[in-house]
Amino acid sequence: MMQTDVKSGAAAAGTTTTIFGGPARIKGLTISYPSGGTVVLNDGTAGTARFSFTAPAAAGSIYVAIPGEGIKCDTNISAVCAASTTAVVFYG
Repeated sequence: MMQTDVKSGAAAAGTTTTIFGGPARIKGLTISYPSGGTVVLNDGTAGTARFSFTAPAAAGSIYVAIPGEGIKCDTNISAVCAASTTAVVFYG
C-alpha cells in the first residue's frame, strides 16, 4: 500500500473553494455549521458530487473520517459551503 502525505485546505462560508488544484483523494473533513448548513465536495469546480453533508437543525461541528484510501477526485477537489458553514478538508 502506498503512503501519501495528508494536507488540508479551508473552505469559506457561502462560496465555492478549490481545495486542491489537481487529482487527489479526500481523507476526511471537519465541518462547522449553523442549523441546517450544507457542504458538498465535488470532483472539479462544477463537477460530480463526491460527498454531501446536511447539518441537523442545531448548530455544531463534526469530524468525518473517510475510510480506506479516501474518495478519489480525478480533476480537483472543490468544496461548496452554505452561508455560515465552513469546512477543513484533509486530502492526499
